[in-house]
Amino acid sequence: MARNSKAPTAQPLMDVSVPTMMRTLLPGGRMLGVDGSLWLVRKVPLEPVVDAKSIDERINTYTPLMAAYDELSAMTHTTSNRRALARKDYRQTQELLVNLKKLYNPETGHPIAGFLKESFPHQITEKRLLLLAVKLNGKLGGNGGFRHAIESFAETLVVGGTPLSDFDTDLARVDAALARCGLSVPSSQEIAIANSFWNQGHFPDTVDLPHEDHLHVFSDAKAVRMADAAGREDCHSWPVIPNHRTLTIATLEGFDFDFVSPSSAEANWATGLVEDGAVAISIRAGIEPAKVTRAELRRQRKRYLDDINERLKQNKMELSEQEEMVKVLEDVEAVYASRQGSPTLVDCSVLVAFDGEVEDISQAGPGSAANLRIMNFRQRQALAEMMLCSYIRANPNLHDMPTQNVAASGIQSLSTVGDKTGALIGFTERDRQPAYVSPTAASTADGLPLMLVAGGTGSGKTQALLWMGTQMNRIPGPRGGRSPQVIVDPKTDSDHSPTVLAAGGQVISLDDLQHSDGIFDPIRFAKSPDVGVELAASMLGAINPWGVDKGKYEVAIYTALRYGVANGAKCIGQALKISLGHGKAAQEMVQPILDLAEASPMFRACVGMSPESQALNIFDGITLIKVGNSHLDLPEPGAIEGAPLMQRVCLALVRMMVFGSAMALTGRGGVIHLDEAWVFLGAGKAEVERLGRLARSQGVLPILYTQRVSDALKAELTGYISRGFILPIEDRIEAEAACRLFNLEPTPERLGRIRAKANVGEGEQIAPNRNSMRALRDPRTNQVIRGAIGIYADLTGRAVPVEVVLPPTFLSMASTNPEDIRRRQEAAQAVLV
Repeated sequence: MARNSKAPTAQPLMDVSVPTMMRTLLPGGRMLGVDGSLWLVRKVPLEPVVDAKSIDERINTYTPLMAAYDELSAMTHTTSNRRALARKDYRQTQELLVNLKKLYNPETGHPIAGFLKESFPHQITEKRLLLLAVKLNGKLGGNGGFRHAIESFAETLVVGGTPLSDFDTDLARVDAALARCGLSVPSSQEIAIANSFWNQGHFPDTVDLPHEDHLHVFSDAKAVRMADAAGREDCHSWPVIPNHRTLTIATLEGFDFDFVSPSSAEANWATGLVEDGAVAISIRAGIEPAKVTRAELRRQRKRYLDDINERLKQNKMELSEQEEMVKVLEDVEAVYASRQGSPTLVDCSVLVAFDGEVEDISQAGPGSAANLRIMNFRQRQALAEMMLCSYIRANPNLHDMPTQNVAASGIQSLSTVGDKTGALIGFTERDRQPAYVSPTAASTADGLPLMLVAGGTGSGKTQALLWMGTQMNRIPGPRGGRSPQVIVDPKTDSDHSPTVLAAGGQVISLDDLQHSDGIFDPIRFAKSPDVGVELAASMLGAINPWGVDKGKYEVAIYTALRYGVANGAKCIGQALKISLGHGKAAQEMVQPILDLAEASPMFRACVGMSPESQALNIFDGITLIKVGNSHLDLPEPGAIEGAPLMQRVCLALVRMMVFGSAMALTGRGGVIHLDEAWVFLGAGKAEVERLGRLARSQGVLPILYTQRVSDALKAELTGYISRGFILPIEDRIEAEAACRLFNLEPTPERLGRIRAKANVGEGEQIAPNRNSMRALRDPRTNQVIRGAIGIYADLTGRAVPVEVVLPPTFLSMASTNPEDIRRRQEAAQAVLV
């Protein structure tokens, strides 16, 4: 928004400048005004509106506020259907939206609050709060009977004002009504923030200096002295003054629409104002019952039509204008005829306070249908009207409008997503709210056990993996210690060792597994012998070292393994040798397994021969299991059945790494990160069902990272995935599959953004593409100007764009850029030298 460059003329200070209109905050969200009025304030729930996943979800967000107006309207008992006579009985209300920019500070109780605050010392977030304040009606004597009524009357004469007990009856009714609508009691801290929004929510008693079209607010005496010394008439010549801010307060003159559907984005006039720097929006109004509005419309209809016809006869109006005006009247009547009529906000005063000095208020809130005008020479009075409990009315623009104009304005919009605590995956793109992924939220809520991160090449998928793993490892586990993390990386020559080792983790490479006897042997890592035998028989059957004779041994291999384990075997090879020695297994069945174990290091990793060897040991840190320089020859998805023997061995190894890790993490609140998860997804529905059952029962979170989302749909795995993160995907088929997986409509706009390239233009005209979800860099300096965007679909069904924000210290040790890898290797070599 452009700012004013013209020096204003300072206006004389008013005789009295009140720092607040609230005299006392009482328990239960009650506020006592300086004029003796008593208000009940409740917090309106905030949910995504602009980022709502569907029209139905957007409408659901409007429901609490709409219901609250309906409830309050139903309490209004008027003696007449004429507005002029009934107006005195209307319930007085104030909505106050506060939106303040704050440094990111994790909520109290966050398990890694210190680490996150240290990682993001300069990150700005938005603190948003929407309150509905209702003026209570006093009844002489309250519920105390005749004697209490006399005492109440006497107290009023002696002290002044109305005794609080006189409000008890109305308080109970309003409290119960708003509770039914889903509104909650705000904390004293939240009310304090709303009662000092002009001072960033710190404290209300500030010094202010009004100029003709804006207002200066000073938080301490030094700031006042600096402004005085610089000359208070010309604020544009002031130096930078700490603890000083400028506000511009405007009034709502009207809208650029007549009547639009609440589901229309055009109805969301408040969201554009917040996006353009509005720090507060105050909406004061009386609530008129629908029956009064309908009666008023009927009385005015004939007069209105007579006036239109008279103007037409006098040639003061074209026929088209008449038809248009009649259509407006019909639309108004239709609004109040629907739903048995909606309440009306009468004498509605809307004031908007913007951060800074605004040059052209007509440009405020681009895309908003609200028409604003600055409150010239009334800035201080406008601020006083916006305060909670205020009795001052400074706004000359009052409106009568349906309650849906406010309820569907998007004033309750807050793009928030994710779990209450956990690893910080980023900040919501629109409102900069932290988005967390908890390693235990799904299992605690008995939800679906898997999470999927979808992203194409260069989307930032691997960095998201390492950043989440690094954070989650710092979260305390249910048994004490930390939440252990296992990263399975099946890509040849991929190496995240620097990041893992820098975080105090350990690295297991398939280069070394040649010397590891049965480290992923299921009999070793299974939680019980029966489970171990079942996994071992399934693995050997999938590998099939017998070729066409497989059918002969499906039952026999299971029986031989069970017999060997029952007789003390600790691994597959030992179990088969025991069965063979006791005559419980045939030589032609056992020998191919023993021969393959001697020939293939990868098969030997899954089939232990020595009872003295140890199973996979997962400690409290991060364990990276990587391929290293070995070649993991994996079959293509859909080609598993006809794959050659060694491809089947490699696939079995990957499965055992996954199941072995899951078993080792039992009850420890751990996470398994599966990179290139198409390898696992391609194994089919049965394998994911097995992992899902295991994850839920053991309290383990598997996170699948893949660019082949269509594999999950083909395997019918949508019933096992509870949440996910969609990063940029260039392939159209995979982008559509990612949307369908999380019940997102693959609209052209959504797909266009997911698939868009990071830059537009060519040569010297190249520029970052703001519509792209890919990380954006300055074409000249190569500096990151915005992180990658991912659509986070959480456990509650919300799906909101989130910017992945990574600390510089993490970026330097986790980057997969060849130049960054070279620098890390040189640094490591320098240390060795």
